[in-house]
Amino acid sequence: MKQYKIILLLLLFSPFIKGQDGTAQSFSLQQAVDYAVKNGYSIKNAATDIEIANKKVKETRAIGIPQLNAESGYNNFLSLPVSVIDASAFNPMAPPGQLARIAFGVKNNLNYGYTASWLAFNGEYLVGLQASKTYLEISKKSLRKSEIETKESVTKAYYTVLILQENKKILQENISNLEQSIAQTTAFNKEGFIEELDVDRLKLLMTNLKNTLATLEQQKVLAEKLLKFQMGFDVNGSIVLTEELNGVVSAASSGVDPEPKFDVKNSIDFSLLETSHQISMLNTKRLKANYLPTLSTFYSWKESRLGNKFENLTDPTYRVSGGTIVGLNLSVPLFQGFGQAARVSQAKLETKKIEVQQLQQQQGYALQSSQSLTEYITALNTYKSNKDAVELADKIKSRTTIKYNEGVGSSVEVLQAQSELLSAQSNYINSIFQLLNARVALDKNLNKF
Repeated sequence: MKQYKIILLLLLFSPFIKGQDGTAQSFSLQQAVDYAVKNGYSIKNAATDIEIANKKVKETRAIGIPQLNAESGYNNFLSLPVSVIDASAFNPMAPPGQLARIAFGVKNNLNYGYTASWLAFNGEYLVGLQASKTYLEISKKSLRKSEIETKESVTKAYYTVLILQENKKILQENISNLEQSIAQTTAFNKEGFIEELDVDRLKLLMTNLKNTLATLEQQKVLAEKLLKFQMGFDVNGSIVLTEELNGVVSAASSGVDPEPKFDVKNSIDFSLLETSHQISMLNTKRLKANYLPTLSTFYSWKESRLGNKFENLTDPTYRVSGGTIVGLNLSVPLFQGFGQAARVSQAKLETKKIEVQQLQQQQGYALQSSQSLTEYITALNTYKSNKDAVELADKIKSRTTIKYNEGVGSSVEVLQAQSELLSAQSNYINSIFQLLNARVALDKNLNKF
């Protein structure tokens, strides 16, 4: 259902999308898959996620690299601050109780210096560095998952277009044969050999076939647009599929081990879950690391330039040392309440959930793999049966037509034989669709994508 919504949106907006050019590009199935791996939208985003994860590793690693900060500041006192003090402090001859107003400071003040710091030890940082590398691993596996899903969807879409093309071909052949029958029947009717009702029955069948063909044409256009969309190709561009349905079906009908070996460890989903388990354990380790002390070092140097005139700031004579400091900071968590212990317990429970999911996925993979093999064998047998049914129905239709032309059969028998052939052909096309999809599912469980 989701795919049909996408197709509808593509058709609505297609007039506003500029096509690549008027030249049709040819694609075999492998070429279409390779093109999608390079240009698929989800794959491009997954590749970008890897770049983001790489940057995240560098960002996390930078926390443990020594930091150096320079700072500077300039103050110009438009009016200096004034203090009122006892005048005798500066003039012993001043009368008792006399106050003096004294301005302290200088008009221009320039401060500058730098500080270097280094996080010597922090348990959370060390674990975080390990986790960032694991996140990078998840991004790479997510890219692989996107590639598998893209290959699967493009393969199915490619098969769908081929099947619709074959179905169209079959309908066109039936319409062509029916036109000949109508012309012949009309001639017999004019000669008075058969009733007009026989002609009308054939014309009604022709109308139904043409309506089916028109619907099929629309479905084929939609299927091609879906294929191009999943390939990352311009939906208004022209493509030509070079594969033949018979070759594709022949390949899907062979090359399967009677007892295929399904290994869950080769499954990308299981691999992603394993990495998620590693991240969960690292998260527990990170929270436990908060109980460890943190050690950091620093070095600081500062200096000032003071003067009532601005040009004094460039004179070394007015330089005043702000001091040079080197030191260590040690922080030891003694009591953090009970919140930290609760967070560690939650992290352990999350890890336990993932372990259950791993077991569930192992069992689910085994079930799904067995199911895919059973569905493939069933689809293959159904395809072979329907192929034989088409050949038999075609023989019956040919014999019935000959009898009718010779005047020993009825039009009802001809219509019934024609309907049986159309039904057999429809079942045959549907069985091809089921077979190809079953083979894709089987190959996916065998990790062949």
